Amino acid sequence: MNYHERINFYLGEKLVNKEFQDFQQKMSVNNLSSHDDIYDNKLKLLLIKTNNQNKFFDYCHGDIEERHNTKVLTLCKNRCNGNSNSIILRCLEFFRHWDHYYMRPNDIPFENKKNIVFWRGTTTGQPNRHGNRFELVERWFNKTNHIDVGFSFICQGKENYQNYVKGSCDINSFLEHKYILSVEGNDKDSGINWKLNSNSLVLMSKPRVTSWLMETTLIPDYHYVLLKDDFSDLEEKMNWCNNNQDKCKEIIQNANTFMSQFSDKEKEEQLEIDVINKYFELTEHLQK
Repeated sequence: MNYHERINFYLGEKLVNKEFQDFQQKMSVNNLSSHDDIYDNKLKLLLIKTNNQNKFFDYCHGDIEERHNTKVLTLCKNRCNGNSNSIILRCLEFFRHWDHYYMRPNDIPFENKKNIVFWRGTTTGQPNRHGNRFELVERWFNKTNHIDVGFSFICQGKENYQNYVKGSCDINSFLEHKYILSVEGNDKDSGINWKLNSNSLVLMSKPRVTSWLMETTLIPDYHYVLLKDDFSDLEEKMNWCNNNQDKCKEIIQNANTFMSQFSDKEKEEQLEIDVINKYFELTEHLQK
């Protein structure tokens, strides 16, 4: 996407096409917590930086799960399941999602990695969601030496999955493997940014959450290897990868090229400024 197209992507179709009625923005800078450095303070700094601190807006704090119906014209970290109501910002929980992209971990060449599919993650998300972590682990936990998946630890009251815990690992442990899985949790996979920027091949089901990374614009079997939502074809796709190593390297290169569009931090910061300014320009008539 070019610069203008990305602005429209983050603003969303509803706002760009002015497909909204009777919407009232009720929040202001005064509603934002001064103790939250992950979300509220980051938004506050953006509003002050762009001289929009006296304007009103709607805002969703934290992860946006698929079951949540985001209201029209809401400032947020991401959108779920094709919802085009919300406006995506880059600054919200920036460190978690982008730190290991801009400070790329040490990596090794693809051909020197283990022929193993690898995944670790926490018990976030819901078992009834498409492409969920629980179905992955129940189906493939300790089933074959070539697929190593398990939970890092239990959270959000999922104690009934304790038998699937293998413990936490760092990013370098992921990058020892040729094939790494990306699996959404409460919303996006927090590691997908650095995974697509690595020398490992990403396998995943079709993303339903899109953030500043624009996950829903990724092309299956071009930027990543597509899996079924129930992960039933994981071993089949792994075998295909083992028999098509040059194609795997090509997909990795395509993923790295996709990720390169985010590499200029100054440009990305300006892009977010243009997004928030355009948001207030298009909603000026709603300001009370």
